[in-house]
This record gives sequence, structure tokens and C-alpha cells, in this order.
Amino acid sequence: MISFRRPPLPRTRSVMFKGWLTGVWIMMAQLLALPLTAAERWQSDAYLIDSFFEVVMKREYGEEQNVRFARWQQPIRLKLINEFGDKPLQTEVVKIQSQHLAGIIGRPITLVNDKPNITLIMTERARMASWAKRTMGQGAAITTALKEGLCMANFAINARYEIARATIIIPVDYSRAKGRFLDCVVEELTQVMGLPNDSDKVFPSIFNDNSIDSFPTGLDYVLLKLAYHPALHAGMTTDEVRTALPIALKALRANGDIAEANQRVQNGSLRRWAGL
Repeated sequence: MISFRRPPLPRTRSVMFKGWLTGVWIMMAQLLALPLTAAERWQSDAYLIDSFFEVVMKREYGEEQNVRFARWQQPIRLKLINEFGDKPLQTEVVKIQSQHLAGIIGRPITLVNDKPNITLIMTERARMASWAKRTMGQGAAITTALKEGLCMANFAINARYEIARATIIIPVDYSRAKGRFLDCVVEELTQVMGLPNDSDKVFPSIFNDNSIDSFPTGLDYVLLKLAYHPALHAGMTTDEVRTALPIALKALRANGDIAEANQRVQNGSLRRWAGL
């Protein structure tokens, strides 16, 4: 676990204060300034752009040659294959998380029984490899994910670099034994929205494996908003994305999505549903 240190309180010259009330006001001013200073750490344009490139334009298992920006354009149809565990509870968790994401990205996500473009498989750890072979293939990245990962997901793109389909596999028994079941649902569903990479350079975020965050943070909310802003489109090169991001950031600042991200990310969230 990585430790996060708050910025130090502002240093002041030694001054003789007349009465305790002045000292109280100074302390209050310092405390009120602290959240703003902390927020500025990730709310700056530079940090948000760097974080976007880390999470969106890189790939978790090194498949990074000629990467272009990819996202969903078509309506998302999610099928849950619930073959193991507490099926009613798992269905409810997936429903809440998918609708939370739909509200952020502005794309409908519908739970369906047939013709899905996202398949989420709740299974046992012993069956993960079998499911992966059937739904994802047998590439080196899949082998690595099975060996090193707790849960796994991938997505495929079409010729226009739009995400065409995705698969998520969650071993209910293993993830619950590790206390990470909700983490798996949250992170994998979010990653197949087009944010596939984990990075310890992005904080606070569910995409940082060293972070304590199990639910999307304000930073994650902004990254999702950026990914689905009209200034960006599927197929953009790295240079084109770098040119478009300041336009999207300006719009998000104007409507409060950056300043109010920590509050807005909680609307309809799994975290709020769970009472955490």
C-alpha cells in the first residue's frame, strides 16, 4: 500500500498574537485551505492529462504499439452469466455499477439475456482458464492475466477503433476470500469502458493497485467524463488526443465536473448503495 501524505500546512513567521481568538482564526484558515491544496494535486490540467494517457492510452500487458483512442459508440448490452455465488446479490451489484457508469459516460447500458456486447461471467477460480479460452482466446496477455490477476477483462475494437465487445471474468470464491469482490466488479466494468491500464502514477484512483480505493474516485469520474467528451472520438492518435484534451477539460471545468467531482461521483454509486 502506498502512503499518501497531505501537503504541509502553510508556514508562518513567528508573531505575537493578541488573544487566543486570533490564533483560532489562523488555525481555521489553515484547515480550510488544506482540502483545496490537496484537491489541486490531481485537479490540475497537467495531472489530468498525464493520468488520461496513463490509464486510457496505455495497455496493461504491454500491447502499446500504435495505440489509438478507443471507446464505445453503440449502446452497451451487458449479459451476466451468474453460475456461482449469491446470484441475486451479484445481479444487484452489477446492475447498480453498470447504471452508475452509464450515468457518468452518457451511454445507455442495458442488462440483456441475448445479443450482448459485454459478457460478465461470475464463476469459480477453477473455471477461469476454461472461460478465458472460450471467450478471450489464448494469447500471451491472457496467460499473464490468469497467472497474475485476481479477476480479468478485455475488449475488442472494430476497424473504426470503437469498442465492439468485451468480456469480464470474476472468480467469486477467490475474490471474496481476498475481500476484493466489489473491487473486481467496479474496476473491471470501468476498465472495459475504455480505460484499460493500471498505473501507480495515478492517485487517488481505482486504477492504482497500491491505492486503498475500492470505488471510483473524483479523479476516475473526470477520466471517464474526458473519455466520452464530444471533443474526443474513437480512432484518435496520441497527438490528436493531446490536442483535444484541453478543450474537453475547459468544458468540464465550466460545468463544475472537476471542482465537484468528489461529490458527483457518488450519485447512484455502488458505494452509496453499500452504505460505505
